[in-house]
Amino acid sequence: MRTVLVTGVKGQLGSRLMENVSQDNVRIVGLDKDELDITSPQSISDAMKTCEPDVVINAAAYTAVDRAEEESDRAYAINAEGPRLLAESCARHDVDLIHISTDYVFDGEQDRPYLPSDAPNPKGVYADSKRAGELALEATAGLRWWVIRVAWLCDTRGQNFMQTMLRLGQSGKALRVVHDQHGVPTFARPFAEALLKLAAQPERVPAGIWHYGHQGPTTWFGFAQAIFELNGIDVELSQCTTAEYPTPAKRPAYSYLEGKTFSDLLQLPHVNWKEVLKRELELG
Repeated sequence: MRTVLVTGVKGQLGSRLMENVSQDNVRIVGLDKDELDITSPQSISDAMKTCEPDVVINAAAYTAVDRAEEESDRAYAINAEGPRLLAESCARHDVDLIHISTDYVFDGEQDRPYLPSDAPNPKGVYADSKRAGELALEATAGLRWWVIRVAWLCDTRGQNFMQTMLRLGQSGKALRVVHDQHGVPTFARPFAEALLKLAAQPERVPAGIWHYGHQGPTTWFGFAQAIFELNGIDVELSQCTTAEYPTPAKRPAYSYLEGKTFSDLLQLPHVNWKEVLKRELELG
């Protein structure tokens, strides 16, 4: 039995990790930011002594991509300094660390699935802060670590693209959705199951950087179409370009991550994102 300490348990991914839907050989202890401040060495030390984990899954993150351009200090504190402090504490206590990162570490200028070995080129504060967190783990001596990058994370609850589309779709107003950004929706529940399997059986996956994701890709427009179709919502939907929908932070035009290798090592199924969407809607 391995004890897993999860940070950020009130977030989209953290809450799914706490459900422990498929792993019966782990004991999960979850702490949110009020109980574990990953930017505080003392808070981390207290959590390590109290919980005595075998592995930490860091699901805490600053994810407000656009707001990060104005709140850079906070973004770097949570996304870069926090992982560094966690890594140093895990190394001291001989604890494994699984850290969640993002497709934003890439510039999105490729036209093929991104491999873990591809060179990052982050654009913007959020992207750069997440890459800094990755580098902090790499630089920590004596640490056994895994960085798992994921793109377009969503769920049937919380705040994400799917929930935004459902809310707007119910309004009856015509919608325009970006069609020139390519990626694949990745759902929090199966991702949480994969992370817990890694935590329970770390010998299956060599330490280092990995990618996780469903089969695809699609566009935000294609994702929106599927959401409305499967929910039986009739809405006037049209395409627009990224240039027509400017945001403070740059989005990668292409962010489909190659996740097959990671899934194969953990013996996870290869499923198209539309099938996962349908299943997640049925599960609720």
